[in-house]
Amino acid sequence: MERYILSKKDMYHNYFHMTHEKNLENIKMHGLLPNIGAHAKYIEKSKKVFFVEGIDNFLLLFDCWINCYFYIPVIPFIYQLGAFFLRQKWFPMFIADGYFGTLKKSKLQRKRAFKIFDGFLNDSIVLKLDLEENVDFNYHDEDEIKARGYQKRHLELMGYSKKYSTLENNSMDKWNLHAFSNHKIDSKKIKICYLEDESYKLKDIFKYCLENTKIDIENVCPILWDYITSRKGVF
Repeated sequence: MERYILSKKDMYHNYFHMTHEKNLENIKMHGLLPNIGAHAKYIEKSKKVFFVEGIDNFLLLFDCWINCYFYIPVIPFIYQLGAFFLRQKWFPMFIADGYFGTLKKSKLQRKRAFKIFDGFLNDSIVLKLDLEENVDFNYHDEDEIKARGYQKRHLELMGYSKKYSTLENNSMDKWNLHAFSNHKIDSKKIKICYLEDESYKLKDIFKYCLENTKIDIENVCPILWDYITSRKGVF
């Protein structure tokens, strides 16, 4: 697979996708196939390839993901039930609010969320996608999670922060873009990303983003900031 050397211009331009390194050989052969990830299994309806515009937006995505890790139950069935009930107007929302509040204050859950994210950073790589608007995706495509009837406060709680998400409509945000439903990204449109020092690990690219971002992470991405400060000396 062709290599792509990241530079500061990529902080805000071009399209990028993250995946586990173990998936690389399959991607070389078959391209990026649309999928519903494990964490979106009960809230997304169609298979898609997700990406961000500019690696700076990975930081916003990470803030959302770590936040979600706080609330995702260990038992998948409980997650499935929660995803269903939160869409029902008759469901007593004080139960959900109490559940979310309890987990958010749990030191054990915080430790678990950070450990999951550690593993993702260590095991993943970044791919540059040479996408074409209206061929591979459309900026005005619908974010299915926004459109499924969840209350706004629960969307914000689960990572759609009003500091970087638009909840006034159901369109995609640049930190959470996706290709058309069931649309494959051909391997010819994919390059593996490297830094100038030859590193290709997501953990090192994450450090590069932190060193070059203009985002006020402490204010805009408080969950990510908490993670970074907890790993003092690493990032």
